[in-house]
Amino acid sequence: MGLSRRHLRRAAGLAATVAVGLAGAWLGMSALARQTVALGPFRVQVSSGFGRGVTDISLPPLGRLSADTHVAPLRFTATLQDVEVRELADTVSRRGIDHLVDQVQTEAAQEVRPYALRLLAAAVMGSLALGLLVFRKRWRSIAVATLACLVTVGGMEVVAWQTYRPAAFLSPTFSGSLSLAPELIGPARTALDRIDEVRAELSRVLAGATRVYASIDAGPLGLGNEIRVLHVSDLHLSPLGVEFMRNVAESFQVQFIVDTGDLTSFGSPAEQFFLSEIASVHLPYVFVRGNHDSTAIEDAMRRIPGVIVLDGTARQVGDLFVYGRGHPVFTPDRLAALDDEEIAEALAAEGMQVSADVSAGEPPAILAVHDDRMAEAAAGLVPLVLSGHFHAPSARVVNGTLFLRVGSTGGAGANVFTQEGGVPLSAEILYFDRAGTNGLVAYDLIQQSPESGSLVVERHLVAEEFGPLEPSPSPSPTTPPTPTTEPTPTLTASPS
Repeated sequence: MGLSRRHLRRAAGLAATVAVGLAGAWLGMSALARQTVALGPFRVQVSSGFGRGVTDISLPPLGRLSADTHVAPLRFTATLQDVEVRELADTVSRRGIDHLVDQVQTEAAQEVRPYALRLLAAAVMGSLALGLLVFRKRWRSIAVATLACLVTVGGMEVVAWQTYRPAAFLSPTFSGSLSLAPELIGPARTALDRIDEVRAELSRVLAGATRVYASIDAGPLGLGNEIRVLHVSDLHLSPLGVEFMRNVAESFQVQFIVDTGDLTSFGSPAEQFFLSEIASVHLPYVFVRGNHDSTAIEDAMRRIPGVIVLDGTARQVGDLFVYGRGHPVFTPDRLAALDDEEIAEALAAEGMQVSADVSAGEPPAILAVHDDRMAEAAAGLVPLVLSGHFHAPSARVVNGTLFLRVGSTGGAGANVFTQEGGVPLSAEILYFDRAGTNGLVAYDLIQQSPESGSLVVERHLVAEEFGPLEPSPSPSPTTPPTPTTEPTPTLTASPS
């Protein structure tokens, strides 16, 4: 027993000594590991510290790109401090972007080893200083603390070097100005085509930053040859959400908008005033009814120029074939209120009809419903299902069909400020391959705080996250219902 207690005391003492060493390493890196380096016309401050294996590229005042680049628990940050604009413009005009990329890449590679040594030295110095302060003349404890720091930080650097993936910037998280997001995160189609070209990724990010800094007032440029569609849902009478939707549509230059319902909150005639906000969007606007939208609201939407209401029908919208079906239950009607089980049964019944519709003709590129439980029976029959309803974004694959939920574009309407920080305004930019099968290649999840205005854009590459999507219906013991005596909509294109 005495031996065991002695071992526990020694283990506790060793753990405390190691903790002192690592605390000193953190202090040393925080105080001494910042370094400003010259990379062509750019002056960049590099810093590091303990944290998740992320690399941040900060481009003030434009925003910040972040990516999960390595395994080791070290966070690397590169902050642009200054740009020699005359040198930048001269280099680009005389030698082009490619030469600038070569120069920056070469000089950055030359700085890696010296900075790694500086980071390690800063950590060791911090550990030694804190060890002297804590242990005074207990040299053995000081040596153990310093050695622990040396082994830990040095090991993290080796692991970071071995696992570092610059290609992680194919799927970055962007925070900053909405109007600059398309330029700085780059084209989705181009990113997918160059999935293995690390140098091309440096070129893309650098070229985007260069164009923005050299032509700061030029506005957003094209994103490439993708078909771009904006997905919104659950506006719930929010003028703030409509303004957010307009800004996103303009900044990303979308071809059309898909609204998966709950435009209103009570579906009352008095709420039709809000529809004038939709009329001001001036883009093709595909709408499917949500459980808070009455049929009267749906009829009023049909009368707005440019609005395409889908309820068991399909339309060719721009380059894409879109099918939609409205929600079967109007929940604000308390006289015909259903419980959760009855609502689930109604959704399942609608799902069989949705499955029959999309099986009857040309499969749509997009199946739009308010609640994706309506589309579960169509899994494996269509490539993409868009929905909302749950006020939280998510993505899942069922039988090769990608189900994308978006959060509340209106921040859940009147509830926008009911939680701390506000309910984020949410939207998705969908990128479809124009040259191939019109399949979805990527999507950006965009969320903005209604209180602070801070913006986050997350790029998701479909093939990277979900693999090749090949819709394939699973065998079912039941067959879809046969059409009723009423006309059953088929998927034939009608004039837009």
